[in-house]
Amino acid sequence: MSTKSNRILALLLDLTIIGVIASVASNFFKFDWELGEYILFNHHITWGLSLFFLFYLMYFILCEVFGNSVTIGKEVLKIRTISVSGKQLKLKNRIYLTLLKILSIIFWPISATVFLINGFTIEDGLCYTKTVEKQYHLLN
Repeated sequence: MSTKSNRILALLLDLTIIGVIASVASNFFKFDWELGEYILFNHHITWGLSLFFLFYLMYFILCEVFGNSVTIGKEVLKIRTISVSGKQLKLKNRIYLTLLKILSIIFWPISATVFLINGFTIEDGLCYTKTVEKQYHLLN
């Protein structure tokens, strides 16, 4: 499979994990923080923060920042994010990349379109990163 397909599958796996955790947690406590409401075509639309979004934030901050840019989905599909120069990302680059990834979920239609057309995300371009297949070396 191509790296592009693996990235999509890794994200879907990560979102599935987040969804399962948020669903289980929502059985024990409820968290919906309504930040506002507006009317669109005679429909009341409320927006705010949900438990799913909080778990999304925690998951990607823990995995991407403290887990050296490796999520469970990336690990399963054997891909990793590195700098375009081929080096491992520094902590400040991982933080910046994660913040941009969190913002990209808000504008996911734009982010998804850019990724499907170009094969890389907006945050890849801004942070000078790329996703590659993991290389394993056998010891002699």
